[in-house]
Amino acid sequence: MKNNTVVTVGDINYLWGIFMLIASMRKSGMDEPVLVGAHKFTPEAEEILKQLGDVTVYTLKDIDRSLTCYKPLVMLQAQTEYISWADSDGYFVGNCSKRLPPLSPEEIHVRMRSPEEQPGAFRGYEYGEDGRSIPKAILEVWKADIGGNSEPRTHRSCSACCLSVHRSARPFLEKWHDQMMKILPAGNKGVVDRSLKYYHQLDESVLNSVLSFWPQAPRVSDTFRLDKDPNELFVHFVGIPKPWINWTPNSFRHFDTYTAVADWAVKQGFKLPGPLPYSLNPAHKTMCRLMLHPVNIGTKIKRRLKKMFH
Repeated sequence: MKNNTVVTVGDINYLWGIFMLIASMRKSGMDEPVLVGAHKFTPEAEEILKQLGDVTVYTLKDIDRSLTCYKPLVMLQAQTEYISWADSDGYFVGNCSKRLPPLSPEEIHVRMRSPEEQPGAFRGYEYGEDGRSIPKAILEVWKADIGGNSEPRTHRSCSACCLSVHRSARPFLEKWHDQMMKILPAGNKGVVDRSLKYYHQLDESVLNSVLSFWPQAPRVSDTFRLDKDPNELFVHFVGIPKPWINWTPNSFRHFDTYTAVADWAVKQGFKLPGPLPYSLNPAHKTMCRLMLHPVNIGTKIKRRLKKMFH
């Protein structure tokens, strides 16, 4: 759909992820223009992405926060009727062009968490509540910071990994960006900062504060349409390592469809971001499965050591 731009962002360490995201679109026949917010890219890295067709690179300079905080800024560079965001550690299964945009200009097409999933988004921040909704203490701070609605429009949070708006929502994107620059402290601690009591999910926390309390925010869609049909999905790889490094027990169920993207890119003769990673070779499925447990243990050890020394 040429009236919709797919936007993502990443640094040179995420080149494989961005490449796979765009390649998954082209493999499935999705012809949307792609806009990449890039940080510390080389000219060669840009060309590797541009060869996939209709890819524009927007260079991010002089940034002082995690790249995840610049989602709306890059989205605002798009000029199409619809603007869709997709995290660079995700990919599309099948042609999702018709499923991406909101059904009406007044909506934001985004996935709202279920009550059962909600506690995971605020682990350690339940404030004595059951966690199935956004804690009241957080909502009160958001309300004060936004200065808009007296009551939240929703009591559950939305995931910021994939969303889409009409161009009439540009003021909303501007508000989201401005609010992040105002509320979030400078510094890069990744995509989550547990030291922030009310905004630990950074861009996602601010997104939900704006959706909840800003009167001009678009209405959250009733249904998220990119997780209903197994043949037309957006898959987001949560946590680390990412599949182009190693597989995790949670991500491995997507091995076949993700490595099929890499296999397609190889057969098409595209220049790859580097040698094909062992984990993206379909022939290595059995060994990757055997490595799931050791990789999982190694990741946990690294996290504990990081906590100990930081």
